[in-house]
Amino acid sequence: MSKALLASASALALVWSTPVWAQSSGGTVIEELIVTAQKREESVQDVPIAVSAFSEQALRSQGIDGAGNLVQSVPNLTFTRRALRTNFQIRGVGAQLVSTGGDDGVGVHHNNVPLTANRLADAEFYDVERVEVLRGPQGTLYGRNATGGVVNVITNKPTDVFDASVTAEIGNYNSIKLQGFVNVPLGDMFQLRAAGFALQRDGYTDNTLNGQDIDDREIWAARVTLGFTPTDNFRGYILWDNFSEDDTRGARKQLCQKDVGLTNVLGVPTGAAQAAFTQGCLPASVYGDNVYGTTNQLSTFTGIIARQIGLQSTDAFAGKTISRDLREIEVYGRPTYRPRTDLYELNLEWDVTPELTATSLTSYNENENYTRGDSTGGFSSVPFGITPFTPTGVLNDPQFGITDRLMSESGGTSHNEQWTQELRLQSNFDGPINFNAGGIYLNYKATSITYVATNAATAAVRVVQPLAYVDPLRNPDFTGHNYYISLSEYELKSKAAFGEVYWQAMDDLKFTLGLRYTDDKKWTRGSGSTLFTPGRGPSFTPDQSVQFKETTGRLNVDWSPDLSFTDDTLLYASYSKGYKGGGFNPPGVVTLGLNPSYEPEFVNAFEVGAKNTLADGRLLLNLTGFYYDYQGYQIGRSVNRSVYNENIDAKIWGVEMESIWEPIDNLRLNANIGYLNTEIDQGKVVDTFNRTQGNSAYIYANSTNGGCILNAQGVANLLQVPGGATLLANFACGGTGSGTSTIRGRLLAAGVPAATANALTNGVYNYGPGVSLFANGAGEGVIQDLSGNDLPNAPEWTVSLGAQYRWELPNGWNATLRGDYYRQSESYMRYNNAFFDNIEAWENVNASLIVANPDIDLSVQLFVKNLLDDDTIVGFDINDENLGATRSVFLLDPRLYGISITKGF
Repeated sequence: MSKALLASASALALVWSTPVWAQSSGGTVIEELIVTAQKREESVQDVPIAVSAFSEQALRSQGIDGAGNLVQSVPNLTFTRRALRTNFQIRGVGAQLVSTGGDDGVGVHHNNVPLTANRLADAEFYDVERVEVLRGPQGTLYGRNATGGVVNVITNKPTDVFDASVTAEIGNYNSIKLQGFVNVPLGDMFQLRAAGFALQRDGYTDNTLNGQDIDDREIWAARVTLGFTPTDNFRGYILWDNFSEDDTRGARKQLCQKDVGLTNVLGVPTGAAQAAFTQGCLPASVYGDNVYGTTNQLSTFTGIIARQIGLQSTDAFAGKTISRDLREIEVYGRPTYRPRTDLYELNLEWDVTPELTATSLTSYNENENYTRGDSTGGFSSVPFGITPFTPTGVLNDPQFGITDRLMSESGGTSHNEQWTQELRLQSNFDGPINFNAGGIYLNYKATSITYVATNAATAAVRVVQPLAYVDPLRNPDFTGHNYYISLSEYELKSKAAFGEVYWQAMDDLKFTLGLRYTDDKKWTRGSGSTLFTPGRGPSFTPDQSVQFKETTGRLNVDWSPDLSFTDDTLLYASYSKGYKGGGFNPPGVVTLGLNPSYEPEFVNAFEVGAKNTLADGRLLLNLTGFYYDYQGYQIGRSVNRSVYNENIDAKIWGVEMESIWEPIDNLRLNANIGYLNTEIDQGKVVDTFNRTQGNSAYIYANSTNGGCILNAQGVANLLQVPGGATLLANFACGGTGSGTSTIRGRLLAAGVPAATANALTNGVYNYGPGVSLFANGAGEGVIQDLSGNDLPNAPEWTVSLGAQYRWELPNGWNATLRGDYYRQSESYMRYNNAFFDNIEAWENVNASLIVANPDIDLSVQLFVKNLLDDDTIVGFDINDENLGATRSVFLLDPRLYGISITKGF
């Protein structure tokens, strides 16, 4: 295809949720994109799979510059960012767990290489041939199994013709973006393609504490691909892809309706124990008018330590409110966010015979990340008083420096490496039978550290544990025992054999049978908290290992009938089975008596679809229906500054409609509509942020190890005993033991008769049926039955509408005006479906104008994203209890506008 035609396609390319389309030379037929959804080149309309594809030109015209924007063009797709992974959800299926050893529900691939860890959430698309989104379980061909689907980024490969392009873009927020490529043939055998990308912009969020902006970006990315064709039947390429970022991302608006704590229990004043009966923030919707307060610091890891050692006994955020502007936050210092990735790929193809092609795909991927930032959600309003720890009113802390009030920060570091080797043999016989078979081996190693520090802990450790190593470094080396550390080491060895057989039974009827056998071996070891313990460095728990062996696959039949009312039609029906391996829970939750592991998940998926071309190629209409029987859906919840993962069952069904219509020359309209119904069949859990479930027989209490529930009458009885309030303030969740950090132990040490101490203690920890207990005998919470609840991040409706019109201008110029509208119905952020889990329906409008001249290979684009300029909440996390249980919100990017110029050579 000539460069002129490519430039023309860039000006008018239109994406809809199945293929990317370009206008034919005749102007009356919509032509399909060639994709490799089944690891062979096919027209997207001939693939009996629900697949969306986006060419580089279409990504540009619709403003899809990164993974997060795909949701606005693919039905039943949602997206959230996570520290180690990109969490896509397709048809309600994704990754709701948070675990170093957890697998993604939607696999992310780069040139067909499965990436266990990746930076798709951070990077932008540049110099890509296309992006494919496969919807539904991929249990045979695609790398490691994915229960939800696959997102596959296909980069441009070298060609034997010189080509080059550069794009410069400027926009608001002082945004400067540069990208380009050069393709150079090196004789008859080699071809070299080099591409680069750079972005620098100011932050979208203002830090009202120091007047600086936060959430700026500084990205550098590069890719070099060397292609080679030594013989007519042998070809390949070697690729290096690098991504690095160094900026202040990570700080988000934290919303809270302050929980001041219970002033009485069954009419008995709580007194000194009031500080123990607060979760920091009350259950409240992020849309409420009363959520612009601050957490009760007395409930946090920092505040509990401070009041227990006598450093500060009052709420450090007393009387403080925050700005009602969602893009204004208050944090100490500047957050640090530094990810880096290097990816290497070697792809070799050998035509053994004209009908058989052997493929070898080798890859090595290395990721690392470092994050650090203020975790308080606001600057403490109450400075230190004069105490034995602060005789001059200040603390001198190695991580925080000299401070006059409570400070805390969190972050961590991670590093992982992955090797993969895939071999495939694919046939192209003239007869009715063909096949695609092979195997893959993957080795993945990861180390991660979670870090939480407070100046109160350093002050305390110097007194309560003089033998503990106090890290003297401003930038911690994570070996200190004066802060909280959770360290995990993980290794995955996965091997699989797979294959598909294709039987063309008749000219218009084809059957596909695919099978895959997977053997996953997982190993881990971790270090629980070493805070307040003697020595230096981690203290590892015993190794854990597990192995899963599973068989999955698919059966598909597709029929291409000759119908009088369509130009072309493909009907298909399929059954597929998806699998995602189980894994391990962190040491911190295992010590509480919770399960050390979680089980695999499986999905049995049934799908029917129709892909139609009508009206002499001017109308494309695709319909899909699906039903999923989900067993062992993996979910996670925050516990004890860590995450606990478990399993539930669910049913999912829905329909999708995708269409594009060219009613007249140069005018195109597209619509993508998804309907999704999800329902949890079985699952019983404890809601960390609603532990009592409204049962008045119990009350909530906090501790440095997270929260628990207590018997209200037992608490009332203890409050009436001299010193009882102080015991509850310090040891409420200590459990039924008799150690020095328990209520029973302290009562006995104070000379209380054993019978009385036992009666009081047993009363506090007296629970009826339906309550889950920690290993120490304290109540974890009232068990919630999830049956009938919706799955999280699964809106019932997603609607994407687009329109564009092209004008032919003098002297070879043309102009294309395009607009896109997206709406997502309300959903829940958590599977608990509490009233405060709700995300309201939201919408977005983008627009662009492209003026291009194919003859001189030049185009200019004016664009605006989020035209409505709404500060839309698209998701949120509830922070750990020990971090105050605040709601950290994710916002749609603000209104962005700018101009870009692209020149080809």
